[in-house]
Amino acid sequence: MVDFLKNVGRWIFCLFQQTKFQCAGQTDIGKVRKKNEDAFHFMEDKGIFIVADGMGGHNAGEIASRVAIETMVRFFSKKWCQVFKNPEEVRHSLITSFRIANDKVIKVAATDHDLRGMGCTLVACMIENKKLHTCHVGDARCYLAAGGEMKQITNDHTVAANYATDTLNSDTVSTLVPTRHVVTRAIGFPFPEDPEYHCEELPPEAKLLLCSDGLWSMIDDAKMHQVLKESPTPQNAVDSLVDMANAAGGLDNITALVVFS
Repeated sequence: MVDFLKNVGRWIFCLFQQTKFQCAGQTDIGKVRKKNEDAFHFMEDKGIFIVADGMGGHNAGEIASRVAIETMVRFFSKKWCQVFKNPEEVRHSLITSFRIANDKVIKVAATDHDLRGMGCTLVACMIENKKLHTCHVGDARCYLAAGGEMKQITNDHTVAANYATDTLNSDTVSTLVPTRHVVTRAIGFPFPEDPEYHCEELPPEAKLLLCSDGLWSMIDDAKMHQVLKESPTPQNAVDSLVDMANAAGGLDNITALVVFS
């Protein structure tokens, strides 16, 4: 009975501590692809937001995206209310969820010859105690808009991004690296190192955008920022972003998840 009362008290504490968010997501097949390999999910009560993008050119990318997200949702749902004592606990939980999702995708791929080689990029954010925690592999991105500015939180794990850290400029990269868009880190393949993780204070009235490369490759950052600033609701924002990506050609699957804090 005592344990039950402790759990009830902990649950009530979580309800009062958790910030309320406005959020919306949309995924679209685009104008060229024959199937949609993107997926997204948000656990609004836990402040968790996820976008996955099935690997182009790999088998069953849509399955990899779905399995990865479902695995992460199960991981965070097991603890029906988690009160983190410090940011390090959040970091550990996010990285652990990525590793478990990675193992699950690899195991599922091993059960069916048609699924071998499947993978996905993955980005996840958790808002906890006015801090933004971001974890990702690949080139699915997270943007933070606040105070009249927008910045990309994540770093792309691609050949082009690797070259950009050297002295080569973008024109040289496009000339010398025909595989510049190849992803160098992804779910579905062994991790040589931890997924990339970032933590920073969440500014007041911040807006988040999580998206697949089918969005950011079709619309420049300035236009995405304008949409976030001018949209009255997250749903208006995702509708506008997806429409703009399709109007620009819709060369890939398009996914946008927007959060107003």
